[in-house]
Amino acid sequence: MKFKKIHAFIFAAAALFTFSALNSQSVQAATKNSDIVVNKKAKTVTMTAEVNGTYFTEPTRHGIVYKGGSNGEKAILRGLADEKDFYHALVKIGAKPGNNLTADDMKAGAKDGKSTKGSKLDVTIKWKGQKAIPFQKIVKSTKKYTADFRFSGNLASAKKNNTGCTLCLDSCATGIVSDAAWPTGTTQNKVAEFRGNKKVLPKDGTKVKVTFALANKK
Repeated sequence: MKFKKIHAFIFAAAALFTFSALNSQSVQAATKNSDIVVNKKAKTVTMTAEVNGTYFTEPTRHGIVYKGGSNGEKAILRGLADEKDFYHALVKIGAKPGNNLTADDMKAGAKDGKSTKGSKLDVTIKWKGQKAIPFQKIVKSTKKYTADFRFSGNLASAKKNNTGCTLCLDSCATGIVSDAAWPTGTTQNKVAEFRGNKKVLPKDGTKVKVTFALANKK
């Protein structure tokens, strides 16, 4: 009887230790990935970013760039999630990458701009005190502005270049998401210039949540 009690105690202690270890690992994993939230049922990926007030006045072709990338300070929003992790998050919700653009397509002065392919994404943004609004509302353009965001893919280019490019405002061969409505060469050739819309966005440094939803149209 005494042996059984000791055995039961050891088993309970081992189980408690295992649960604690697993729980600790779960907390660490959640903390590590807290800037990307995947909802497979809703087919959405939500990431945290910060407003970069520099681009209220300066033009940029970057909507969101991961802060750890070489272009981390060149976007309307400074992404807090690694763009490569973001790529894999989109794959998890069933998004299909386009992967149809190359570095040659991006050369300034290209005669025939090309548009990105890939699953269509509905992109919205919200922050404290503001309900979700279409991402395109935070972009100010010198031309009439429409957006057609696609899962461009470009994981190989992202790994090679480490720019951090997450969402580009025209079609891009490195950005994970880019805009099919604006072909390559749009910004290089100054067909249009994009800035952050100061009348819509909150102040510099404000944290925001950007949600990418898999659209019905492919």
